[in-house]
Amino acid sequence: MAPLPPDSTPRFKVFYTGGLNDHDFQVRSHLSPAAIGVDIDAFLTALAARMHLITVNQVQFAASGSNVFNPVTTGIEGQSYSSGAAITQEAPNYIDFIGRSTGGKRTRITLFGVSGLGADFRWAAGEDSAVDAAIAVLIAAGSDFRCIDDLAPVWKPYANAGVNAHWQKATRP
Repeated sequence: MAPLPPDSTPRFKVFYTGGLNDHDFQVRSHLSPAAIGVDIDAFLTALAARMHLITVNQVQFAASGSNVFNPVTTGIEGQSYSSGAAITQEAPNYIDFIGRSTGGKRTRITLFGVSGLGADFRWAAGEDSAVDAAIAVLIAAGSDFRCIDDLAPVWKPYANAGVNAHWQKATRP
């Protein structure tokens, strides 16, 4: 498949603090800032039991055809989810939700600040209620989220976990 330009759809970047560091994740959507805020809030609320404290700092938006991101108000800025700070050893831990469009293009939402890694670096359906709830929110959102080819993703029934090498090295003294 030929690669598509990254600006082929409207995008939101969610900047947050979690796992002792500042991070961001991106979602593609045609929704208004307030509407995408509702979806992201539901997703982070569902996942909160699996996470250490994360706080949304800012959300930015780039229109289709543009690589310029500007701050928008979604209603989740300043919101905190879960509680308890991550310990240093868990700072590089992440959780990864994967979807694929019917056109074959992948999308993912990766969050740092996850508590634990699962028995085999994956939470399959039924292994963790918070992960199951977060996947259910993504599925229920339907076409609110998009892949790079502007088609709705079909979300995998599991979430992967791992340790990011960059943040692992950054944590070392």
